[in-house]
Amino acid sequence: MAGRSVVVVDPFSEGRGIAPAFARRGVDAIAVLTAGRPSPWLAPTWNPDDHHEVHVLHDLDELAAKLAVHDPIAVVAGAESGVEAAETLSELIAPGRSNVLRLSSARSDKWQMGVALRAADVPHLRQISSDRVGEVAAWLRREGLENAPFVLKSQNCGGAGDVLVAEPGEDWRAKFHHVLGRVNERNVRNDKVLVQELAVGTEYEVDTYSIDGDHGLVAVWRYAKERRGDRLGIYLSNTLVESGDPVVGVLSDYVREVLDATGVRNGPAHVAVMVTPAGPRLIEIGARLAGAEQQHLALLGTGENQITRMVRHRVDGDSARRCSRRQHVKSVYVSSPAAGELGNSVRFGELASLLPSYQSDALAYREGSMVPRTDDLWTSLGSVVLATTDADQLERDVAVVREIEAGLIVV
Repeated sequence: MAGRSVVVVDPFSEGRGIAPAFARRGVDAIAVLTAGRPSPWLAPTWNPDDHHEVHVLHDLDELAAKLAVHDPIAVVAGAESGVEAAETLSELIAPGRSNVLRLSSARSDKWQMGVALRAADVPHLRQISSDRVGEVAAWLRREGLENAPFVLKSQNCGGAGDVLVAEPGEDWRAKFHHVLGRVNERNVRNDKVLVQELAVGTEYEVDTYSIDGDHGLVAVWRYAKERRGDRLGIYLSNTLVESGDPVVGVLSDYVREVLDATGVRNGPAHVAVMVTPAGPRLIEIGARLAGAEQQHLALLGTGENQITRMVRHRVDGDSARRCSRRQHVKSVYVSSPAAGELGNSVRFGELASLLPSYQSDALAYREGSMVPRTDDLWTSLGSVVLATTDADQLERDVAVVREIEAGLIVV
């Protein structure tokens, strides 16, 4: 085999699992950090001891020359912050092993995603990107959206951050200016606002793994969300969809078109899609591992995930596959109706004994904690992971979590 190392750029968050997975196959991991240190919220997931070498990115060409000496089997991204650098380094070291570099922005910028889909004649949401109110007003008139709800959002923020809904007849300009110029959760200033028609339907996330343009499904997830005022993305739950569900075929066909249009050819991606009465419509795509504990959830539900596919691809040359559910899996998100001091939450510490399908939880708040009002994924109180072969038991356990949530007191 040529090379016994893999380069992981920003091996944080879900990417922390890449190095150990390759190590089990005798492949050393070399870490590349795009900044001198990870951000404070990612720092707990950074494990330097898992890596044979650690480099900090300063000059791409110089670093590529250093890494090429190791003849790595792949250069992959661990986190969103490492995607662009990983794809560029991969092209410098081993052209053709990553994704189409000229379409890089179509995999990170929501406006460019829509542009790429339009160019490829793939169904997409009507949209405009602008920093001028007058230009947006003229577009709304031209598209016949003046009397329809629409969305104003950041072009490069995840987790439903900076996503606001404008209802027919309301003055949307204040929301436009709220988004414009704001520094979003990815620490990027919103120089423009993306305005889109509102997609109504059921939202899914499709986790994929591609090998030389052959796109395989890893897992399909159905999101339940709700609106709170003008905030769109209050997460309620995330459920693994059975591979035999008819919607999986619809999603699979559409997502393959999206992946082709945005230049995904190798490695993991996750694609958020709204299935509307007019058909599937892209919400966003990320050319990296799915986050929010999706790797753990997929392993629970199907016995594999994007990391196991990555290892088989890069080490064994294995082909892309379809997913198959082994047990029911659901991640249940817990929300706070207000900001303040949390009370009546002692049962958070008893979930393992209360819920037969309990697997884990990420509930950072306890009795007496100061909590935010839940407006998006970033301000959720956390989630509870449930998995079982008994669908009825799963729903009974969901009901218990909702009962606890309804009893929370925030003052």
